[in-house]
Amino acid sequence: MGRTSQASVADKLARLRLSFRKKAEGELDELTVTASRLARGGQPRPGSIKDIASAYSILHRLAGSAGTFGYTALGDQARRLEQRLKPMAERRPPDTNKPLGFPEEHAQQPLDIIVEIEGLRSLLDVTDEPVKGILEHPYSSDPRSEPTPDIHVILCGLRDEAADFLEHALSNYGFLISRMDVDSLSLNGKPGMSAVVTSEDTLVEVSRVLGALECAGGASRPPLLCVGRQDDFKSRYFLADAGADAFFPEPIDAPQLAERIERLVNEQNESVSGKILILDDDEHLVAHYCTVLENAGFRVKAISDPETVLSELSEFRPDIMLLDVRMGAYSGTTVAKLIRFEPEWVSLPIVYLSSEQDKHVQLEALAKGADEFMTKPVSDDYLVRTAQIRCYRARQLNELLIKDSLTGLLKHSVIKQEVENEHARCQRMSHVSSVAMLDLDHFKAVNDQHGHRTGDIVIKALANLLRNRLRSTDQIGRYGGEEFAVILPQCTTCEAQKVLTQICNAFSDISFATADGDLSVTLSVGIAALDAFDFGSDALDAADQALYERKTAGRNGVTVFHQV
Repeated sequence: MGRTSQASVADKLARLRLSFRKKAEGELDELTVTASRLARGGQPRPGSIKDIASAYSILHRLAGSAGTFGYTALGDQARRLEQRLKPMAERRPPDTNKPLGFPEEHAQQPLDIIVEIEGLRSLLDVTDEPVKGILEHPYSSDPRSEPTPDIHVILCGLRDEAADFLEHALSNYGFLISRMDVDSLSLNGKPGMSAVVTSEDTLVEVSRVLGALECAGGASRPPLLCVGRQDDFKSRYFLADAGADAFFPEPIDAPQLAERIERLVNEQNESVSGKILILDDDEHLVAHYCTVLENAGFRVKAISDPETVLSELSEFRPDIMLLDVRMGAYSGTTVAKLIRFEPEWVSLPIVYLSSEQDKHVQLEALAKGADEFMTKPVSDDYLVRTAQIRCYRARQLNELLIKDSLTGLLKHSVIKQEVENEHARCQRMSHVSSVAMLDLDHFKAVNDQHGHRTGDIVIKALANLLRNRLRSTDQIGRYGGEEFAVILPQCTTCEAQKVLTQICNAFSDISFATADGDLSVTLSVGIAALDAFDFGSDALDAADQALYERKTAGRNGVTVFHQV
């Protein structure tokens, strides 16, 4: 994020802090008046439920939000006064229109409390630095609009024979390959999308150099993969202790190595974001939360009226929800329970936000439908980290539902729905898009002659190749056993044919090691223009027909559907 963006966020947080102070000044004036009524003339008198509830509500809000804006002393004192008022605020006579008298054990409290409330105003001049916002995150643009970033694989300290083999084999997956020796090892300015492959003989030295580069540049150390001859427990233990993230014994299985490189790099660089719905009636605090979370890459929607929560959930469809426990006449715990009435929201992660510190009360609140309890004031770092963890977990669970376990690609039903979604976008925005059906040639013979394990390796290799060679905006699904579907938005059939022909050529050049020797597998592809049909399913059928024509014409290539 540039300096201008950082300054903009900092200015917004500063304005929110000033706005909070102005509102707090008015609320403290109101508290002083209320306290005076509760102890008129210096003598205890029955106070109205309204006065006590109002004082308690203001103190509760200040206890939860003051620290976020840098008024820690004010927040701490408000919390102490809130706890003292709580027993009185929770007393409910049968007729709520009657005045609420203080029980004997609380008779002196209004006199004490008025003095302490008057002292709260002075704490507005006792400030510390507001909880630091996270002002620098690599989310300046939507990552889905960018091309899939190239993964840079550095071959370091390998024998020439092994380096030659890996340079040829890994380049077929779309990786950028560099060969370096230990003394010249560098990350070429892109440590975030790099991986290093080295040998067991040079692992210790390479690990040391990478550690030094990490300290000097401030970037995370790239994944370090080791290849070697010794494959036993003690050897693997030594390599793990020396810094290896993965080990591959010789002869090297290139498809498995490519899969592991992709997974390790993507795990290290995966940006955790998502959609967050906030329900809280404290406008200043919510504005602060929204600023911090949006700056960290999240899409955030804030609402203050609990009565709109179900409609907002259906429209916004968040990954997680942040929910205040106390919102005027409404209880957040009851709202959470109400949300769980709907089956589609049973698994929605709900995180309570509250200044409540009683652990028993927190447990009772959690029992009514939420997953976590964050005690206000919440630091910006803790807020963002909690959101990242919860969104990441929600994404993991969602991927179990929508992605194929072997390949990590979209399941059959999901890719079919994505075809319809893209077709609708084509119709609505006059886009030109393509859809393709891909099928592995003679795959039954691969399974029959080399076993299903080899067949699975071939399928995963194609999945990895497609992910690396296609754009991040392209959708890839496993349509059947060895059949795949690909959606290429804003891509003509001519452009799609060029890209998929390159993929066919690269895949046929991949060598799979088997007990009977090396194996190569080819690929057939059919393409259709998604925008040329009335329904997405019709375009899929046309791509499938083109695939059939490719099979009958000799396989190993790409055919585009042409309407007669």
